[in-house]
Amino acid sequence: MGKILPGVFLAFENPKGGVGKSTITALFAGYMHANAKNTELTIGVVDIDDAQNTIGKMREFETTQSENIKEEYEIMNISSTEFTAQMDYLREQFDIILVDFPGSLKQPGVVETLMMIDIIIIPFSPSPIEIQATIEFFNFYKQNILSVRENHGYNTTVRGLLNRVSPNMLEFKELLASQDQLPFKLMNNYLREQRVNFQRNMTTIMTDYDNGCDDFGEEVVSIITEFVKTNN
Repeated sequence: MGKILPGVFLAFENPKGGVGKSTITALFAGYMHANAKNTELTIGVVDIDDAQNTIGKMREFETTQSENIKEEYEIMNISSTEFTAQMDYLREQFDIILVDFPGSLKQPGVVETLMMIDIIIIPFSPSPIEIQATIEFFNFYKQNILSVRENHGYNTTVRGLLNRVSPNMLEFKELLASQDQLPFKLMNNYLREQRVNFQRNMTTIMTDYDNGCDDFGEEVVSIITEFVKTNN
């Protein structure tokens, strides 16, 4: 197990393209690492996107461009076909393991990896097309993955996360008013469209973390804490 937690696997996952999976993963990893002295929690990021390796490549680029890099959280490029074989090692090394998925479930080993995730947070924007695609993904997840985990006695936490939100948009207001009709529970916090500056300048370097989404980070930590309490 990790130093404090029993190695919790968490993913911001939605195979719908452009929902911001890698950006949100880097955002939360930066939040956790920036607050590591207070929480004492260790975090590791696993990039299983064999074709893109977005976060892994970003770290490689940033380490060659910056002359003043402090000790950062670890990013590991592990193929989705090798992920399950590395799970024990990951649990031993980290309290929280973030898994960054590719934009498709067709890559070999992706569904098997998704089967191992304890907490899945599904990002999407409040547009009719993304809402429909997200519900379709959740229905697939519930039928093919969540049901299997439940049959094997594994608890799973699922939340929806609204991303790139303009609070005055009608679609956002309508979604909040009808959120009880969604097949999953939404997080209380959402990420605003004004965070586009971060999204265009995604970073894996802690010194560039600007503490702009601390409320979101705190809520994710509370979700992790509740999951651990429920499973003890």
